[in-house]
Parts: sequence; structure tokens; C-alpha cells
Amino acid sequence: MKLFLTTVAAVCLCWGASAEIVLPKVLGSNMVLQQQSEVNLWGKADADSKVTVEVSWSDAKIQTHSDSEGRWAVKVATPAASFDPQTITISDGKSVTIDNILIGDVWVCSGQSNMEMPVKGFGNQPVENSMEYIMRGGEEASRIRMFTVQRVRSFDKDLEDCAGGEWQCASPASVADCSATAYFFAYSLTHAAGIPVGIIATDWGGTRVESWMPLSALKECVTEAQFEQKFKLHDIKPSELYCAMIAPIKNFTARGFLWYQGEANLGDIDHYDTMMARMVEQWRSDWGDTENAMPFYYAQIAPYSYGNSNDISYPLFVEAQVRALSKIPNCGMAATTDIGAENCIHPAQKFEVGQRLAALALAQTYGQGGFEAKAPRMESYEIRDGKVTVRMSNAGMGLAPWYGEAVTGFEIAGADRVFHKAKASISGSSVTVWSDEVKEPVAVRYAFRNYIENNLRNMFGIPSVPFRTDDWNDVK
Repeated sequence: MKLFLTTVAAVCLCWGASAEIVLPKVLGSNMVLQQQSEVNLWGKADADSKVTVEVSWSDAKIQTHSDSEGRWAVKVATPAASFDPQTITISDGKSVTIDNILIGDVWVCSGQSNMEMPVKGFGNQPVENSMEYIMRGGEEASRIRMFTVQRVRSFDKDLEDCAGGEWQCASPASVADCSATAYFFAYSLTHAAGIPVGIIATDWGGTRVESWMPLSALKECVTEAQFEQKFKLHDIKPSELYCAMIAPIKNFTARGFLWYQGEANLGDIDHYDTMMARMVEQWRSDWGDTENAMPFYYAQIAPYSYGNSNDISYPLFVEAQVRALSKIPNCGMAATTDIGAENCIHPAQKFEVGQRLAALALAQTYGQGGFEAKAPRMESYEIRDGKVTVRMSNAGMGLAPWYGEAVTGFEIAGADRVFHKAKASISGSSVTVWSDEVKEPVAVRYAFRNYIENNLRNMFGIPSVPFRTDDWNDVK
């Protein structure tokens, strides 16, 4: 208890004197509390006063005392997930009751504009099938609850509370404004796992990963020159969103994290994976995870012209995202190679992103089977008789497309390092690639341009990530 109170005090700004119970914005009616855990409840009361917490799922009363500034905190044991609404009453002589609470799993969802993009879409940038999910939003009121952290910035100084926001039940209006990736994740998860799902969306379009981590963590990942340069790259400086939009919610007990970010860091192929892994480690520590093990699932950024469709800045960055898989314990990446749009950086197929993130969670966190959630990746290759045969992982039932449909997205090169469009055929979990223009191939690439038509996938529709057999970063 003393440790938790000390932590709260150390990272917070003063709320000022309080005449009655005041709760942070992330604690309120309609919220989801993490099941089968000891969740944190905290707030302000009269200074040096007794605070009593009563919950509807237990007869026990939890009591503590506020400190000289009125801060108090307790941990409350929660039962297994349930769709039955619960209440919490907190009193220091004057009581506050929050109600319509569900017990389930809470996921913190962060990133830049592709996480921010709401179910209703952006102006002139739609989300596929948005009308259907918005109109039916009320059907999910007892299953899905959403909290959106309002935008605010703070450089290198943790804020105590969010600038605004409140928990909302799913409804047509609230679903329309909710992060599409987060909502479709929650929608897929609640129906597959049979539990309430709470999503906390904290995102900001166009932002770099450096903004979502403290300066101390960033300094561990980059050189001094890189550190100084990062203050010149974006109006939003390193640490500003971590301090203002992560720190205020880090006491809210959660199951795991979702992340959809990277476009703003496109050129950081030499250290993005290191920064991302360090950010995850920081967040897990902030949420009390001393084992660096809370589930973390992220979306591969999608194909887009990025200024030049034939360039390779995009696949080079995806390689950094793939490398992060080996640096972040208990994580997974949802592939998006098949859903990009050449002239729009915000793919309309957000349901696929949310569903694929949920599939990773269901397989790795909830232990469900019957499907392959991971993307096919190159496992090995062999060059023989003018052809390259690539064996793919995560494709135990084989690869698609089948039935005569051409396999697209492959290119092949000889010793001259000139890549030519290639033909390909599938046999089980292997792909054989060749081109009449390359008699003696030495390298093959798949989907290795900023935007190129591609269709290689496993039997569950999960697309292969871009890959190559060469290391020619200067060859396009």
C-alpha cells in the first residue's frame, strides 16, 4: 500500500484540496475492471481522512486513510468476468457511487492515425462496413465499453489525470467515434472469448514512437546525436504524449496493449525496433508488470506510396517491425500487406486489422485454437535449376491463392541485381519463383516495394509479410 501511494504521489501533479471524493477521469461509471486481479482504485478525499470502499461483488469493506494532501489508493480483488453490472461506493463521510461496471478484460490501445481513425472514418476516407457496425452498436452495450484519452501534451513531466474523457457503453454514437482498430478488436474478442472487453484508446495522428516513451528510456536506445535530432523532427517532442496520455492511466489495471504506429518513423530502420521494445518494457513496468510479460500486439503498417510506390522504404521499415518480434517477449504482429491503398495512408479495412489483432490475442493470451493467427514468413530458400523455392512458416495447411489464380508480388534478380517481375507457383507451404528474364537467379523478393500488388496468404487469409533473400538496401 505504501509503495502504491508513494508511486501515485511521485508521478502526479497536485489536485488541490478536496471537500469530497474525487476520482480520476479513467475511473467511472460504465467502465470495465480487469477480471481476477487486484485492481487499483485511487483518488482524492479530505486530507488525513478515513476512506471506505464498498463493492457489489463482495461483502468486505476496504478501508484506508488519505495522506496529508488527500491522496488515497486501494487494491480491490475482482471476480471472474461477468456481464452482470456492478457498483462501487467510495466514502470519506460523503459517498460517491459509480455504477454499471462490468468485470472483464481491459486493453490499452495506442499509436498514431491508423489507431485513431474512428469507425465512422475520416473526412473522405471511409472505413469499410462502418454503417453496419455503427447502427448495431447498441447490441454491444453489455459487452464493449470504451474510454478515449483526450489529446494533451506535457514535456518530461507526468500528468496526474487525463484532460478529459469518460467511459461509454457501445451505442451507435459512441461506436462511430471510437477507434476502429480498437473497436473491431473488442468486437471480435468479446464474441470469441465470451467476456466483456474494455478499451482505452490513447492515440494521436502523425506522432513518432519517441513521443510515447519517457526521455530516460529513449536515451537508452539511441546515440546522443540521434537523441538531439529527434527534437527537430516533429512538433510533438519526445516524452510529451507519454507524460500526458500514458502516465495518467497507468494505474488502471489492464490485461494488455495494442499498438498501431510506425508511419511517422519510416526512416528509422536501424533503431525503431529497439525503441519500440524499450517503450513496451516501460509501459509494462508502469502497469506493475515486473516480468516484462503483459501481452503486446501490434499492427504492421500497411503498403502505401510513401512518396514513390516503387521505392523500398516501406518494406525496409516492416523488417524493423518484424525484428521487434524477437526483442519483445509475449508479443505478436498483425500483418496488413494485403489491405494497403496506394494513394491513402489510412486503409479502409480496419475490421481486418482489429480481427487479426484479436486472433493473435485469442491464440496467445486466451489459448484458443483452430486457426493460424500469425503471418506467413520466409523460413528458408533454395536455388536450383533457375528457380528459387521459398519455404514459409505459419502455413501448416498450405498457402493461397489456389485454383489457377496467379500469385502476385514476387520479383527475382540475378548477379546484376536488377529485379524483374516473377512468376510463382505454390506447393503446400512452399512457393517456387522464376522469371524467363533471369536465367541464373541469386535473389528473390516478395511485396518488397512501397506499393505492389500481392496476394500470398495462409489458409486463414493472413497475408505474408514482405520478405527478401538479399541484403541490398541500396537496390530498388
